[in-house]
Amino acid sequence: MSSIPQPDNSITELENRIIRSHQAKDTDLVKKMSSMTITEANAAALMPRRPAYGTSGNKVLLWANYFRLTVNPNTVYRYNLEVRKGETKEKERGNTEKAKGKGKGKPQGSGDGPPSTIPARKLKIILQHAIEELRRLEPGAIVATEFKSQLVSLKKLKLAINPIAVIFKQEGSDRQESYLVTIVGETEAPLADMKDYLKTMIDRSDPDEAHFPRFATSVDALGVILGYAPRSSEQVTAIGKGRFFPWGPGAASAQLGYNDPLTAIRGYFQSVKLGTGRMLLNVNVTHGVFKTPVNVGELCRWFRVAVFGQGDPAAAKNTRMRLRTLSKFLARTRVLVKFRDSNNKEITGKKTILGLADRFDVSQSVLGRDVLFQPEFNHGGPREVKFNLQAPEGKDKVMGNKPPGFYTVDQYWTWKYGKAPDKTMPLVNLGSRDKPMFFPAEQCTIMPGQAVRSKLTGDETTVMLDFACRSPFANAMSLTIDSCSALGFDSDLLSGFGLEVDKKLLTVTGRELAPPPVSYKNKDITARAGSWNMNGVKVAKSGRKIDAWTWVRIIDNDKGSYVTTDDVGRIVGNFSRFLETSGIPINQQSAATPREIRVSPGNYDAPIDNWFAGLKRHLQGNTKNYFLLVVLPRQDTALYGTIKKLADTQYGVHTICVVEKTFMKDNPQTYANVGLKWNLKNGGVNHIVKNPIDIIKAGTTMVVGYDVTHPTNMPNDKNAAPSLVGLVASIDKDMGQWPAVAWEQNSRQEMLGDELAGHFGDRLRLWMKHNQNRLPEYIVIYRDGVSEGQFTQVLEIELPMIRKACSKLYQAGRKPKLSIIVSVKRHQTRFYPTSEQTMDPKSRNIRSGTVVDRGVTQARYWDFFLTAHTALKGTARPAHYTVLLDEIFRGKYGVGETAANNLEKLTHDLCYLFGRATKAVSICPPAYYADIVCERARVHRPEHFDAPDTASSISGVSGLTTSRRVHDNLKDTMYYI
Repeated sequence: MSSIPQPDNSITELENRIIRSHQAKDTDLVKKMSSMTITEANAAALMPRRPAYGTSGNKVLLWANYFRLTVNPNTVYRYNLEVRKGETKEKERGNTEKAKGKGKGKPQGSGDGPPSTIPARKLKIILQHAIEELRRLEPGAIVATEFKSQLVSLKKLKLAINPIAVIFKQEGSDRQESYLVTIVGETEAPLADMKDYLKTMIDRSDPDEAHFPRFATSVDALGVILGYAPRSSEQVTAIGKGRFFPWGPGAASAQLGYNDPLTAIRGYFQSVKLGTGRMLLNVNVTHGVFKTPVNVGELCRWFRVAVFGQGDPAAAKNTRMRLRTLSKFLARTRVLVKFRDSNNKEITGKKTILGLADRFDVSQSVLGRDVLFQPEFNHGGPREVKFNLQAPEGKDKVMGNKPPGFYTVDQYWTWKYGKAPDKTMPLVNLGSRDKPMFFPAEQCTIMPGQAVRSKLTGDETTVMLDFACRSPFANAMSLTIDSCSALGFDSDLLSGFGLEVDKKLLTVTGRELAPPPVSYKNKDITARAGSWNMNGVKVAKSGRKIDAWTWVRIIDNDKGSYVTTDDVGRIVGNFSRFLETSGIPINQQSAATPREIRVSPGNYDAPIDNWFAGLKRHLQGNTKNYFLLVVLPRQDTALYGTIKKLADTQYGVHTICVVEKTFMKDNPQTYANVGLKWNLKNGGVNHIVKNPIDIIKAGTTMVVGYDVTHPTNMPNDKNAAPSLVGLVASIDKDMGQWPAVAWEQNSRQEMLGDELAGHFGDRLRLWMKHNQNRLPEYIVIYRDGVSEGQFTQVLEIELPMIRKACSKLYQAGRKPKLSIIVSVKRHQTRFYPTSEQTMDPKSRNIRSGTVVDRGVTQARYWDFFLTAHTALKGTARPAHYTVLLDEIFRGKYGVGETAANNLEKLTHDLCYLFGRATKAVSICPPAYYADIVCERARVHRPEHFDAPDTASSISGVSGLTTSRRVHDNLKDTMYYI
């Protein structure tokens, strides 16, 4: 331990000093909050100052994936970049020489229209040329850009010539294009003010501490500077704002299977953050999926489409499907090609593939006039595709001595290159729809470093996870040793800007919270390493007796099964008896319904719908409180989704799905896992935690969670797939039942609208129903998944809706106290143990219950990182909790460590109350359940979220699918679990 540096004592002292200041300011203020108007109280409660650092638990020294960032300059200058298509070459020269000034007002000589949309790679090259010219015009200028829209300079630029003219020449082409880069919108990033703030954490320009986040312009400018070196590298791919993937020699990568078109690459994430008393650089290991750099001809063999020149096979249905899949994969792929230019000189160029040669990917005006496909083929190889070859000006022959006309690609290629192309390969289009340029596939090689957003297969996912799943030690070593060169920490540009990244990870002080005792009906259990088992226990509370239920198995028509239906029935009997012994009362005789549903791949809806319709007739239309056990032939997302869509929204039947292979093992642990879900759906409570904080124990606190999920890989269109909201809330002090509601809102809208008020009111009414018609005194809300930039929107947009719901049910003067905590799982902070004595012996991670609230946080704000769970492998990811509103904890427990400890304890206790598991989970159940509700809502809408890969947009489907609401039978239950 002696070689491990202790946390910086000066930072610890500053943190403590700030907390004492908070306590002096807030103690009287918080006491007065109950007598204030809502407006006055809001000011004291919004983004509350941290009341104290927590003290519960055993202290532990940890590494954090942060480097100290030293910032020397007092000011840098930020500019906006505008890129426009230029005019003719002659006009550009004249305009450029006349255009003087500092980039204010309308850009001069800026082309004929608004800025055009320029592909990212092309824009990068244009801006590289512009910066080279800027440095020539202003010797000694130290500038950086993110190659999109921002420029950061150490000194104020003179901009004697503005805009800057750039000539862009596509590699391997004689064609030139002119662009004008205008530098506008000068803004100072006041680093001196930021550095002064870090010394005291007092912002004199903001005495009310109303701004959040602070110094956003300065932090953003530093991010641009730090990202410039990796973005400039020709062997690093930058994705988004801060992910960088080196793919040159020595890069860490893994092909996702034998002959797989996808490859995983290990890279790094970086982000500049304000800490307490210092600037921090958060760096983490990340992984991305890229196209495998391979010859396109070889790729065609992997896809089994090298079938041309052989007649009918290329026209077969399955071959056409594979060709379409490959064409979509190759679209916008950059390749290296060897060809001859107009002077017959052999050169290697870089081109972008439009897709495979496809009659439907060519403009109708071109078909028949310039290009011919064989009638039976949509795609084609060198012998199936012809193009109209015309003689050059002043000549009347082509290909030596042949008349102009239609020739196959095979004929032309053989003449020009003296070698016939591979007749079995499809052609690729290196041109456009209007001007296609067909090329033999084997003459193209995919360039490395091309990221792809692609849905992985099960096998690919397994390889990806195995590659990405690394020990904490391995990741920490990568950050310490490899990230420096990959991210350019030693670059001349950083030193030129006066920035320095420390070479060692920071250490921080954490605390290990004790696990809460878990209580069942007949015994209490103490968790070990965040988990426990159910041997010999009964659920804490059962729901109503399960009288009406049945089971059915699904059988693949094309595969059959080695297991008989009678065998399945025997195991179902064992399972129902296990439920009884576990304290879940159930009728041991299931209803006599048809036991088999036979399905074929891609045809699930009709047979399953028919079976459900038969069940409904059998029950004379009354499916309320009915339970169905479904035995699946395998794990199949589409099959599972069909069952849940029909059962949850159309028929109102509770369903539990099990996989045949697992279920038939007759394993009590499997029975327990399934039984836990069954009890929750039936209104039961599986377990509770003993000794919760007093406001929970008193039964006066409702806990709420809500989340929004957005469509991914979908068209950016408001009328496309909707965003989905999931809302859950506890109904009593046990915190074991979390009934849910889900609804839709406009696509990609994160903030909740007016519907929140109505649904929140319904949660309050449900609480009243279970609590002698009493409303809760306190409401603790966990809001999942919003970014720091959206914190104020939660308070300005969503909080008024919550207050509106309360005002309709509470008497005047008796409004509930609210606290809103944002929970975030998708962040990049990680912690690593510093010794054998403080790590989990199996995964070598930090131990479950570890909380960190200082060292890498800002003392002004009330947040903490909690790793409640035990990561089985890989590096544990803590959950990050930030308090946006507090009317409860400081008022109830005072402005001090008790408030901090009780919020951490409540959150930690909740992580032990995830009802379908016998272990602590990584994020507290209100947020976790809300996320699951959103995912189930996606399953209910396959027309939006499971569109086939070949679809480019959704047509014929309205934006909001109101008919897909959960059936009334399942309303206010845990149907989603």
